Amino acid sequence: MTEKELGHIELEWICPNCTTRNKGTVTTCIGCGAAQPPDVQFVQPLQTELINDSASIARAKAGPDIHCAFCGARNPAGAKVCANCGADLVEGKARQAGKVVGAFKETPEAKVTCPACGESNPALNQRCSRCGAPLGQAQTAAPAAEPAPAQPARKINRWALIAVIVVAAVCIIAVLAMLLRTQEAGSTVTERAWKRVVLVEQFGPEQHSDWRSELPAGAKVGSCSERYRYTSEQPVAGAREVCGTPYTVDEGTGYGKVVQECQYEVYEDYCSYEINDWSVVDQAVLQGSDNAPSWPNPQLAGNQRLGDRQETYQIIFESGGKTYTYSTSDENLYRQAVIGSSWTLTLNGLGEIVNLQPSQ
Repeated sequence: MTEKELGHIELEWICPNCTTRNKGTVTTCIGCGAAQPPDVQFVQPLQTELINDSASIARAKAGPDIHCAFCGARNPAGAKVCANCGADLVEGKARQAGKVVGAFKETPEAKVTCPACGESNPALNQRCSRCGAPLGQAQTAAPAAEPAPAQPARKINRWALIAVIVVAAVCIIAVLAMLLRTQEAGSTVTERAWKRVVLVEQFGPEQHSDWRSELPAGAKVGSCSERYRYTSEQPVAGAREVCGTPYTVDEGTGYGKVVQECQYEVYEDYCSYEINDWSVVDQAVLQGSDNAPSWPNPQLAGNQRLGDRQETYQIIFESGGKTYTYSTSDENLYRQAVIGSSWTLTLNGLGEIVNLQPSQ
């Protein structure tokens, strides 16, 4: 699949000291002033909105921020010295990026209830509009209805399962043994027959259907309709784009990249067409039971020709009061199997002839 980028959003992080929600670009908590620790992850905000100003987009794509090895302060990628303590950032550690933080939702979440005064606040608020208390992640939307308790998984009897597997294995082995088991039997040819067929082809207009791109030269095109042909993992001109649910990926900058996985359904014209071609219009058949099979010789019109030839030979053997039929396309074997001749048959467990040889 192709990863399609839809844009960027600003993420949030939750202060571990006071649970205040902070915007992703903020490096120190607005509630208590503590710096964002390296191990505190960015999360998707309660309300998401794609950013559109070029400066923010450039910042989002700049690369993961770096935490100072001495004071832990977070600095933008490309910075040489820590903005907090002035230490060299060579020893600093870049934030991890690439983690999926959640599905992207364009509609705002429910309002946030202030844990201090109970005021209902817009989802974007980080502090209560009434009392100024920090609005932590724990007090987000109105509680959802409790899901129905999950039914306990039904336990599978281990020994019963093993017994089923063993029985199935024994049955398979028994069938294979029957098919592979062979026995030899003396037999006599009691009947035989041959059949030979010659197809007759005629040159003229033929109706066919195919993709427009596959039509042969000289074809007279009839009606066409657009049909699905294949799915491409990469963009194709004119294809129908089919994409999954957008999701947000942490860029390590305080911003998240919104992407979705897409495939491309390619539709093309499928057309009926007419073209002059050779096609089978008849067949000539000869059959008999003698020892001199011959080919039919049909009379042909001016626009006809002989096509493929087909030959089949059937030999019937009698052994121990049972009859066995063997079909082949080998003319030499048929000529050998004259009526009354003795043969040694190799039979499988189903009573089918798998090999035969003239008796010495």
